[in-house]
Amino acid sequence: MKYIQVEALTLRTYSFGEANKIAVFLTKTQGKLRAVAYGAGKSKSRFGSGLEPLTHLRISFGRRQNQELAIVQSCEIIRAFPAYRLSWEQNLHFSYFAELLIEFTSEAMESERLFRLALAVLDAVEKVPISLLARYFEFWLLRLEGVLPPLKEKLPEDLAARLIEMMRRPPVELASFSFSTGELERLERAASELIEYHLEKPLRARKILKELL
Repeated sequence: MKYIQVEALTLRTYSFGEANKIAVFLTKTQGKLRAVAYGAGKSKSRFGSGLEPLTHLRISFGRRQNQELAIVQSCEIIRAFPAYRLSWEQNLHFSYFAELLIEFTSEAMESERLFRLALAVLDAVEKVPISLLARYFEFWLLRLEGVLPPLKEKLPEDLAARLIEMMRRPPVELASFSFSTGELERLERAASELIEYHLEKPLRARKILKELL
């Protein structure tokens, strides 16, 4: 079996038998990847904390002929975002970001721009309010997917103009942008409506955010 090495973000894991896990990754070059990590369910797994949500990794994986799931051979952590270092609100948003990435990606599709967007947003988590990063991430996802309508059709002209200006900046510079609570709520509603219309369903993590925050 030939192994391929790629950068990836862990999005979700599921138990698979007593000692294994199925992991869903967003890879830099291979799109969404579903793979078995044998032994990952053991207390002293060789994968360590690499399968925690939104961990930035370098993974080696292979796929046997006619098998749907790949096999993770190894993973090397490039950057982790441990839950204990994040606030409760940030942890909830991480679950939301991971679900968005799962829904907006396909297997074996070009994904480098989306991967770079996700990394840039994660790198700004400790510098920028998470509610602002969430709006930035949502509208950029819609733009990369090609389904973002002219913003002036969805928002008041001034708010649309400031959102467009915000989207022109890298995430680490967003702390200089100021929106009122009402404006952030308006952006949140607009993004949610567009996302649910595009996906044709509500997102579970978003529902939890609305209930708990």
